[in-house]
Amino acid sequence: MLTNFQISIGTCLFKGWYLTERNSAIEHLPSVFFRFLISRAFAAIAVMAYLTFYMWLIIVLYHSVFLSGMIVTIYLSVDILLSFPIGHLIDRHNSTVLNMFSSVLMLSGILLMFTGFSLPLLYFSTGLLVSGFSLKVDSFPAVMKRHLHEVQFKRAVSINYMSVSASSLIGTLAGGLSIIFLSKSFDYAILSLVIVSLVLSWPVDEVSYRSRASDISSRGEMKYIGSFLLRISGFLILAFFINGLFISLNTYSSGLFHLILKASPVYYTMFNIALPLGMIAGSPITTIGYFKKDRPILISIMILLFSPLIFVLAVSSNPLLDIIDAFAIGLILPIINIPITANLMRIIPQNIYGRVMSFLKIFSSGASPVMGAVFSTLSLFSSIPNILLLVAVLVLPLAVYGMIIIPRFFKIGDHGIHQDLAK
Repeated sequence: MLTNFQISIGTCLFKGWYLTERNSAIEHLPSVFFRFLISRAFAAIAVMAYLTFYMWLIIVLYHSVFLSGMIVTIYLSVDILLSFPIGHLIDRHNSTVLNMFSSVLMLSGILLMFTGFSLPLLYFSTGLLVSGFSLKVDSFPAVMKRHLHEVQFKRAVSINYMSVSASSLIGTLAGGLSIIFLSKSFDYAILSLVIVSLVLSWPVDEVSYRSRASDISSRGEMKYIGSFLLRISGFLILAFFINGLFISLNTYSSGLFHLILKASPVYYTMFNIALPLGMIAGSPITTIGYFKKDRPILISIMILLFSPLIFVLAVSSNPLLDIIDAFAIGLILPIINIPITANLMRIIPQNIYGRVMSFLKIFSSGASPVMGAVFSTLSLFSSIPNILLLVAVLVLPLAVYGMIIIPRFFKIGDHGIHQDLAK
């Protein structure tokens, strides 16, 4: 006969096995996630190839950096201007329907290119293409939030982060190779990618594991959004300055290799590829072993490591060392960004998710042009190595600030926000 103690032990073992099986089932990502992930990947490859191909074509045809740069200007302008409208749509409508409509917009932009070629037509086509791509990129996190369990967020974000890096790399290479081998049939290749993206984004009914917040007035929603943004204001300040300082790498990379290191374009290309390769390699790390659990202090230490890594770029005279350094920076970025992104997905209330994320996008992106202008101006008065040394020093107080802010950020829960708003 079994004793009470034996029965108790057996019950505990059964519960442990049941919970393990349940967690394993929950962590298994549904097919709808991968379908929309692949759809976004095909769209990203198409856009990156499009930008690479047509910016080069304009240089060849018109010998104008200004006219070529207008494509990037249109891309950034449309992306920022549509952030708030897209955020509002995401909060009001089925995110998978919006994701499919984004492919329709992209398809219309590409089809315009079959009617002829002129700069105004190209710019208008770019605007439509980018409008669709912005909607697809911004609606995909909403798809994840509404169709995944909280336990799945970090793994899903890690896979998405790796996919974004790989898509960018493949799209850039595809655009470059198309200049050489597919110049006459390039539009057909891009059209095929967008059609595949459209087919994969066929909408489904919205399902959410999250409890939906009760309906409140528009005025109440604005208070709701303001209250949440106030909660994460410390994190927003940190993100703004970290993103701003990182613009120095984009601003000075070409000058660093050409003017300082006297290196060939091959090394410069390898440097640009090393960062996304590092990000691809670093993304799976966040879902295994020690890194699987959110560790705010570890994230702060990773930010601190940027200081010596940027210092190496400032003092190094070996282009290969700089390439390895860029790979190391790329390796660290997912360890910082993935848990932060997953936590944002968890804590932002469902009914304001789109608008809050659009604000975060504009706020963080706003650092890019501001700091880009600052670093470009500084280069008139000082050398690139000296400015990079300054950046390495400035990272130190930001890392210390992060050790205070990031643990608070991970303690935020939307339960507490609902309580505050109810007062």
